[in-house]
This record gives sequence, structure tokens and C-alpha cells, in this order.
Amino acid sequence: MPVELLTEDLDFTPECERALLEIFARYDKDHDGALNDTELQAFAIFTNGHEFSETELEDIRNYLKCTDEGWLLKEGFLQMYSLQTASGDSDETWKDLEKHGYNRDLVLNK
Repeated sequence: MPVELLTEDLDFTPECERALLEIFARYDKDHDGALNDTELQAFAIFTNGHEFSETELEDIRNYLKCTDEGWLLKEGFLQMYSLQTASGDSDETWKDLEKHGYNRDLVLNK
């Protein structure tokens, strides 16, 4: 049975948060704690096979934690996955984790 992604309080389990933060760090090429448009689109292409649309980017900037420049902060990245997972779409979260090399025990495959 796979490990849980969320606690009973709908917070990420430590294992899930660690995996998501590791994925965030892969795309934060300039190590500034935020994904600029280029970094965010690289994440989208690898994860979904296509860039985020302008509407999706606007939603990210309007509803998730971002810098004044509109760059997605680490907290916003977690927020994005929290909304997805807590809304009942944990299969999509698992798909993204697996795409980035994690197994159902949230261990990064070598």
C-alpha cells in the first residue's frame, strides 16, 4: 500500500512534502526560492507535456503565493499541490510524483 500524501488534517505528510520540495528545487535553477516563468514552464513541460497557458499562469499568479514579479514561491508550489490533492485528485499528484522518479513509498528511484 502506498504511503499517504496527506495527514488527517489535510497537511502534507513529511515524506510527501520532502518529495515536492525536492522537485521544486530541481527547477529553481537560480536558487532564489521561486520559479520564474522559464523555470515554471520547464516544470510544466516535463510534468504535463506542455507549457501552462496564459490563463493557467494568471491563476497561479492570482491565487498562489508568488513574488511581486509573479514568480511561484516554494510555498505556492506546495499550495498548488495541496489544493490538487485535498480536492480529491491524489491520482494526479501521484502521477506527477512518479513522473519525477518517485515510487509509491515516496522514495526517489535511482
